[in-house]
Parts: sequence; structure tokens; C-alpha cells
Amino acid sequence: MADEQLRFSIAFIVGIGPAVLLMWHALRRFDYPLAPKALFDDRKVFLAFAVGIGFGALSSSLTFAISTSGLDIVVPLIAVALFEESFKVVYLNRKGYRGRFDTTFYGVSLGVGSGAALVMASVFNANPTLLRNPALPALVAALALYSLSMAMVLASTGGLIGFGTSQSKVFGYFLRAFLVRFSHLAILMFFFLGDDPVLAPASLAASLVFAGIVYAFVYREILPETLPKDIRRELQRWPGKADRPAKGPE
Repeated sequence: MADEQLRFSIAFIVGIGPAVLLMWHALRRFDYPLAPKALFDDRKVFLAFAVGIGFGALSSSLTFAISTSGLDIVVPLIAVALFEESFKVVYLNRKGYRGRFDTTFYGVSLGVGSGAALVMASVFNANPTLLRNPALPALVAALALYSLSMAMVLASTGGLIGFGTSQSKVFGYFLRAFLVRFSHLAILMFFFLGDDPVLAPASLAASLVFAGIVYAFVYREILPETLPKDIRRELQRWPGKADRPAKGPE
């Protein structure tokens, strides 16, 4: 029971912490006071985050089932990436989201939510004996880096699909998101296996570099590009403060 409580505590902190931090970092410049008003609906942001957590729990079960099915390693990677990114398309391409610039922001929160659940499931289902390892602090640090890598790449794929939906270019951006997610899984393969003391940390480090590059592109290019030109011009003139906030998307 003590091991289960410890595993759950570590899984929750390691999974939720980086996800919430990254969501705040990605969206804060589109909210008051860094913008004249919130350019998204807070309720939809947190709803997408919650839906992402629920979907991530389902996806983690599918991932485990596929990974133990005896199939070649490439097939599970394709299946997982295809399943995850297809769900984002279904959720973000619904009526009420299609063609709206703020859908890109909801894609980010959907992605980090699913990433948080995937990390929590991975950590909680880890071998319980690992938690009695004298190197537990180093293990938790590695898991936190893994969580950050997952949050960055899934925030990015969610943002890409949300942008594609907002611009009526769903398939093209779905394909980009799928390739990003598949590549990230392939890079992390040796970390998942965890057998080699050199390849495992190198795999994690490479995934962080890859996820960071993709996230930087989405953060600098995709998120601002989703805004209509008049709102972008308004943001450029905005001094970063106002008498009081005005909530709600355009």
C-alpha cells in the first residue's frame, strides 16, 4: 500500500506538473494582461485539458496492449501515433471549433492533458521495486524530463492539428502532427526499453532536443499565426497592461 501511494504521488506530480507549466507558458501571452483580453475561452481550455487526460488514460491502455502483443516495434509506434493524433482531429474538428482561430489554443491544452495522463500511467505502472532503488531521486528527475518531453511534443501536435482545423487544412497538419509524434516515439524507444545505461539516457536527451525544437516552432510561428491580422496588429501595439481585463474570445 505504501509503495502504491508513493507511486501515485510521484506519477501525479511528474505527470501534471510539467503539463500545467507548459500550458501556462504556451497560452499566457494570449491572455490578459499580456493581451488586451483573453483570446480564448478558459472553460474550453480546461475542458480540453480534462478530455485530454481522459483520452490519455485510454491511450495508455492501448499502448500497453499493443506493446505486449508481440508485433514488430514499428507497428505499435505507428498505431499509437495514428490513434492519438486521429482523436485530436475528431475533437478539434467538431462544429463550434472548426474554422475558429482559438481552436489552436484548445489543441495545445488537449495535447498536454493527454501527455499528463500518459506519463502518469507510465510512472504508476513502473516496476514497484524501482521506487526502493537508492537512486530514486535520479529516477524521478529522469521521469520529470520524460514528462517535459512528452508535454512539449503533444502540446505541439495538438497545436498543429488545431491550427489545421482553424485554417481548413486538416489533413496536411494532421500528417505533420503524426510524423512528429511517430518520430518522437521512435527516438524514445531505447528509453522505454531501459536496458542500456548509455542508450536510455541518450534516447531521453535526444527526445528533449527534438521536442524542444518542435515546440519552439509551434510557440513562435504557429500560435501567433493562428490570430487574424487585426488582432496580431493590436497585440503588437498593446503595452501589456490595462485598467481591467475583458474576457472572452473574439
